[in-house]
Amino acid sequence: MLDLRKIGAYISNLRKDKDMTQVELAEQLNVSHQAVSKWERGESMPDIGTLPRLAKMFGVTVDDLLNGGKNGHPHKETEMNIEAIAAERPERVAEMVNTGQVQPDDIVQAAPMLKASTFHKISERLDTGFLTMDFIVKLAPFLGRETLDMVIRKAENIQPSWGNLHKLAPFVSRDTLDRLVDKTVEEAPDVHQLAQLAPFLGRERLERFIRQVEDDDLDWDVLRKLAPFVGRETLDRLVDKTVEETPDVHQLAQLAPFLGRERLERLVRQVEDNDLDWDVLHKLAPFVGRETLERLTSKVLEEETPDAHQLAQLAPFLGRERLERFIQEMEPEDLDPDLLAALAPFISKETLSGLVHKLLASD
Repeated sequence: MLDLRKIGAYISNLRKDKDMTQVELAEQLNVSHQAVSKWERGESMPDIGTLPRLAKMFGVTVDDLLNGGKNGHPHKETEMNIEAIAAERPERVAEMVNTGQVQPDDIVQAAPMLKASTFHKISERLDTGFLTMDFIVKLAPFLGRETLDMVIRKAENIQPSWGNLHKLAPFVSRDTLDRLVDKTVEEAPDVHQLAQLAPFLGRERLERFIRQVEDDDLDWDVLRKLAPFVGRETLDRLVDKTVEETPDVHQLAQLAPFLGRERLERLVRQVEDNDLDWDVLHKLAPFVGRETLERLTSKVLEEETPDAHQLAQLAPFLGRERLERFIQEMEPEDLDPDLLAALAPFISKETLSGLVHKLLASD
């Protein structure tokens, strides 16, 4: 693939050899000096229309620029290919691929410089024999969804692996992904592969696959990834299969929005003596009962003094009496007007007045 940092350093050296400033180069190319700066830092590169002009200005070839200098590794792309793309003649590029003058990997190398619309025109004309799954996966981030779906339809005889599906899933339509998944059913996925695909599969299809593999390698990290995309019944069943492996409180906190309260509190009781902290309490607070939260808060207080803002985050979920007792124990330097405003809806007027006096007395 193109090494943007090497290309940027080469452009920088060429500019300096010409004793030009970034502003002067930018003016001649009709771009901003910020764009030139980004090229030279390797954060971006000149677009396909600017490359030939830049090469001509410095007396080098486009290949030299893409290689980061004449001593760079040979680049597969020919200048003819670059010029064909630059002139927006995608039919010529497709013909060069189909006749073997340009290899599919050459197109991958040029991908960062191609517009999605140009890619679509090239893809329409490519022979299906060149459409390998490896080629399609490499192109996926650069193709529009409609174009990628079309390319995959042209390559219907190719059977993807679950690893390929994971790479393609963010870029294809749901219908195309479902069709690819159906072609892959002979190769059983594992739960980790399903967890990676979960955001892109429909719930019914995902749960059907889970039933096939749920006895293998389930762990709390997998459950965390699956939880937003499966039904409560499925998640409960998976939790029951995983209870032999004790979760930690951080994993439970991530699962909390998806578990029923009774099940969550039962799991919390198993691990509440380990690694509790204020961040965990904040995540658990909306999903556990007040009695459980107050018990957990008391445990954390034995080990770690909260700051005022941590208590403010818990305030909506704690009982008033318990919250006021915690606040009364705070030092004046921990109080500030913003904190008092946040706490005001959850404490009595008398307690709020006392805190205001404490705050004023400390000034």
